[in-house]
Amino acid sequence: MLSIDYQYLRPKKAEALKKWYDAPVEIVSDPEIWQGQNAVILPLRRDENLLFGRGGVVDCDGNYVDLSAIPGRVQYAYPFETPEYRDETVVYCGYLVNHWGHFLIEGVTRLWYFLENDPSVDKYVFFLDENEEREIKGNYREFLELLKIWDKLEIINKPTAYREVIVPELGIHMRTAYTPKLVAVFDQVADNVVPDPGWETPEKIYYSRSQFKKGLPFESGYDTLDNFFEKNGYTILYPEKVPLGRMIHYIRNSKVVASLSGSLPHNMLFAKNGQKVEIVERLVISDDNQTDVNRMRQLQVTYIDASIPLYPVDFVGPLIMGYTDCLQRFAKDNGYEPPDGQYLTEKHDKRCFVKYMKAYEDLYNYNWFMADWYAPFAPSLYEGFQAGQAHFGDYLNRKKPYRWYHYLQLHYWKQFVKRLLN
Repeated sequence: MLSIDYQYLRPKKAEALKKWYDAPVEIVSDPEIWQGQNAVILPLRRDENLLFGRGGVVDCDGNYVDLSAIPGRVQYAYPFETPEYRDETVVYCGYLVNHWGHFLIEGVTRLWYFLENDPSVDKYVFFLDENEEREIKGNYREFLELLKIWDKLEIINKPTAYREVIVPELGIHMRTAYTPKLVAVFDQVADNVVPDPGWETPEKIYYSRSQFKKGLPFESGYDTLDNFFEKNGYTILYPEKVPLGRMIHYIRNSKVVASLSGSLPHNMLFAKNGQKVEIVERLVISDDNQTDVNRMRQLQVTYIDASIPLYPVDFVGPLIMGYTDCLQRFAKDNGYEPPDGQYLTEKHDKRCFVKYMKAYEDLYNYNWFMADWYAPFAPSLYEGFQAGQAHFGDYLNRKKPYRWYHYLQLHYWKQFVKRLLN
């Protein structure tokens, strides 16, 4: 049975997250299927009003097939020239997004149909961006090979018509519905992993981002978390360096999987039902897609706030992680040791703060980031920034300089003179 522990989250954030879990969710035993002749599959055309862009299936009369969309992400048709025709029956699989987290949630969401073993199907078709050339490799390819669908795939980058197109319903409708048939896809992939005799089977693992190159300029404090979890018996893993089969082996054979929030814990789709996961929160709001993952696998989930927020930011950051009050309570309740002293010094905090401020200016200049989807979480934002103010208030309020050139500013000279006079 699904179990969620909110006690190590800040209160307003916990309240917002609980609303997601308390909302009703439909379990769909028989997902819908659309089938049409002489339909066209359109590759992705970027649209700033959608997360990814336009694309999907158009029927023989030129009407967009709504079942082929992912609302707000991949949706709507666009004008196109006469497409190439292929005399085949195919299953529409959707956009093959080049992002692992989105691949798990949206990229494979229609592949439940593959397990139906429909003998009439010639191919399973994904699309890329228009005219995009991309080699499918790494964990993406390994997933499709483990599912044993690789040899039946076609990947297109231009409008293509087929004799018959089958469009399966999405396996996940965010926070509203899912089908157990999609869970079976991840079970099938996991069941097809052949373990290497040399693979370890640690009881506790922690998935870190401390060596994820794209995030390094914008994220700090991961060294503190790595040290904390390693000291307390977790094996530290870096997902970008672990092939998929081995990662699945680690997950399925661990008693506890700890992971930074974001797309990393989406890998718990490969878990066994009821496994224990600890999600170390990076942002002032939680990841809504993760609620689907946790529910589908009926996981035992503990959320832990370990970020020190300063300003509103998007999912890129910047951000600072640390040994927060919430993480300290989690450590105490579990009999864990704190990080080594070098990670709890003012010098370490200052280094993280400077990196954050440089990254913030680089990403936003002096603008204040705010998006429409942020507004409903205002209480969580305010509560998070109070925590940031408590930790870094002396720098934010200009009581302490944190860059060398601040000593040249009149403000700090005035402060110096006041201290001398007092």
